Amino acid sequence: MLWRVLIIASLLAIIAGGILWIVDGRHIYSKDREPIVEIRTDELFGTTDTVTTGYREERSFGLLPLDATVSDTPRSYAFVLGTSLAVIAFSLYRSRKRRTS
Repeated sequence: MLWRVLIIASLLAIIAGGILWIVDGRHIYSKDREPIVEIRTDELFGTTDTVTTGYREERSFGLLPLDATVSDTPRSYAFVLGTSLAVIAFSLYRSRKRRTS
């Protein structure tokens, strides 16, 4: 019974991590800055120009950890996915081993 609960909890963690990753923009690499884009309209010719004026501090979720520190690793979807799949595999192994013995 415990192993089934672990499998369900791991699947929920995978789904929650995936939803968070999708909502945050599906970045492959984690970002710590967002560009500030300014659109200028030329009144004489009627054209628009896009100009990047700078960056603001804003973290975006990605597949890779934001820093090399241990505290930022759980923010990575790869960490959530890998841990959850390892728990699922171990739980399946233990539940099948219990059935055969």
